[in-house]
Amino acid sequence: MNHPGCRAAGDLETGRRGSLGSGGPRWAPGPGPVPVAGVALLALLLPAVAAAQRSTEVVVDRVAVVVEGSSSRDRDPQLATLWDLYVAAAIDVVRRGGAEAFALPIDLDAVRTAQARAAEDLVALREATRMGRGDLAPGLVDEARDRLAERIGGHDALRAFLRERAVSMESIDAALRRELIVERFTRDSVRPPSATDAAELEALFAAGNHPFVGSAYADVAADFEAWDRQQRFAEFRARWLMDLRSRCRLQVFEVAEDLVVGGGMP
Repeated sequence: MNHPGCRAAGDLETGRRGSLGSGGPRWAPGPGPVPVAGVALLALLLPAVAAAQRSTEVVVDRVAVVVEGSSSRDRDPQLATLWDLYVAAAIDVVRRGGAEAFALPIDLDAVRTAQARAAEDLVALREATRMGRGDLAPGLVDEARDRLAERIGGHDALRAFLRERAVSMESIDAALRRELIVERFTRDSVRPPSATDAAELEALFAAGNHPFVGSAYADVAADFEAWDRQQRFAEFRARWLMDLRSRCRLQVFEVAEDLVVGGGMP
């Protein structure tokens, strides 16, 4: 089900599409603390970096995803820039790689994966904000940062990884905050039906098409039930997101090849 100006994010199609490597939309945040190393990195990742005097540096970042209301009276846009995608990709590298994250690139594929996820998350984030669900209890971001640090070997290792990739801890905290808001709002909004009964679970198991083919049902019953519950949640989440998309305008701008130097960041 597609809505004019609001298409499914899975294939990254939108009613309005541009190229971020050849003049996509830009966004200029106000002056703020931008690490000197970060400016050097942005010069590689983002062609549109305008560095003023070091004390008043302003990054002109390209917009990668925009979600807004479908009418002029209901805009309230949520957006993700290329820098947001880079930070999200860095977090994903830590989660996937653990202690090996230092050897993994944040390349074009990683940024595009982050963009696809942002296209969905911003739809949910806009609705959460619109409904007054954009606040978090104190300490939740700290806990999420602790879990991220644990994946890579502790806070010192995380700080070293971020220095190497020229990402500030403030950027990580902002990204984790958005993640937590979306996760909580999704969990509270998506309500699958009651649990599948035992007889139906056994029938589903016998039909195959699951990761436990070849195992005896009695040996994996609990794991299979958890897998079935996860699959049904994903199905209901997809329907819920599609309904939210039908009430907004989603624009996803192409990330061009020339935004990543030599096929990946050093």
